[in-house]
Amino acid sequence: MNAIIHYEPSVVYVCPTKGVNINLLPLLLMHEIKIRLVFPSKHFFSNLGGDEKGILDAACAKADKIIILSDEKCDIRKWADDWYKASKRTIDSSDWVMLIHTPEFANSAFDDLVLKFEKNPKPVLAIGLGQVE
Repeated sequence: MNAIIHYEPSVVYVCPTKGVNINLLPLLLMHEIKIRLVFPSKHFFSNLGGDEKGILDAACAKADKIIILSDEKCDIRKWADDWYKASKRTIDSSDWVMLIHTPEFANSAFDDLVLKFEKNPKPVLAIGLGQVE
């Protein structure tokens, strides 16, 4: 989180997913960093809990732009592909990329997503959140 504050980006593209909403969006809003939200489809985030929906609503109200890639309803069978498309759009629009991940909540969907961008030439800052001894 300090990296975002330190580098003071002019705009941050975010594909908000579980965890990102709770951890990243409030930070961006508090520091008045311009955000552009990228949604794979209109109903992609229908599985969020109450707190996350509230934060996402606040981010939508303050977002510089909201980019919706498809008018189609989210299909759970294509969730990983849709997540990739939205993540690709954020990466293609950015100068550098930050990956934020909590090792305690490792999952194959995140690992698969990261592997799809393995040969991307953009600078990547990878941050692992979690407890440190």
